[in-house]
Amino acid sequence: MVIPCFNSLQYLPATLESVVQQTMADFEVVLVDDGGTDGLTEWAARWSAEHDDDRVRVVRQENGGVSAARNFGIAESRGDVVVFCDSDDLWEHDLLAELLGALEANPRAGMSYGWYDVIDGNGTPTGRVVQSEWQGDVWEEFVTRNPVSASAVAVRSAVFDDVGVFAVNRDRFPIDVEDWELWIRIAAQHQVALAPKVVAHHRRHDSNSSSNVESLAAAYAHLLDVVFADVTPERAALRPMAAARIEVLLAWHCLNDRHDPAAALSHRRGARRYDQSVRRSPEYWRLGAAAGALRVTGEPGYRLVRGASHAARRVISALPVHRFRREGTFSP
Repeated sequence: MVIPCFNSLQYLPATLESVVQQTMADFEVVLVDDGGTDGLTEWAARWSAEHDDDRVRVVRQENGGVSAARNFGIAESRGDVVVFCDSDDLWEHDLLAELLGALEANPRAGMSYGWYDVIDGNGTPTGRVVQSEWQGDVWEEFVTRNPVSASAVAVRSAVFDDVGVFAVNRDRFPIDVEDWELWIRIAAQHQVALAPKVVAHHRRHDSNSSSNVESLAAAYAHLLDVVFADVTPERAALRPMAAARIEVLLAWHCLNDRHDPAAALSHRRGARRYDQSVRRSPEYWRLGAAAGALRVTGEPGYRLVRGASHAARRVISALPVHRFRREGTFSP
């Protein structure tokens, strides 16, 4: 498994503990030091000695960003399957068993993924649980929404020979969506397997929030150009829906990261211009309510709307019937 690291020791100890305590024991952990200054190599050596565990090793590169670090980890990996985890996320103990079991059950699958939820910097659940029923031939679904966390996915090593690795666009887009683009690229040539349970916990905190909305907007536009290049007319017809959903995502970033309701409502109008069907999504109307509350009542009203939404998410996510189907979920 590959864990890209850059001055990651605030959260990495908890991440690594969750990784090594898997129900499966036959694996290696490649920590990719992306030019950090926190003494990762020395820390990892002490950790291995204290835990009497030689499965963890560190490789180091000049700082190149998360995509370059993941690609270096892929090149350094020795297994038939590469599993990824970000250095601040957490795994359930059966993640490897679930993801590898899903691959074994479908020999035609090039990758497998599981569900995940979102926690805050302290590890407290926010109420957001990302679940999907998409498996098999899912290119048409994947271009309209990304249900895959980079910390809850396994890819057969041979697949990288077919489709390539993560695109490295850091010089163009400081905040990129290169993981989503790779999942779509894999889905174009391979089936995708699903482990239908929460296997990972994505940590969202101040240092990893995507506040560079301009970079995100440019990266999303590039994504659309790449994935819809040279596709059939039937697949090209999905581009307005994909663009509309991206506009809603950008609107949420404007609210959550910048507290800018005017920009959020502008992106919301852009979503409607791309595809009128977005108006049928509850997320579209929840976005409008949150932006309106922030514009009219300021932070207190916005926190009230968001708090009610998070409370509802916690209740809904606990229900066995809770699934995200084609309509998807939009808010980051």
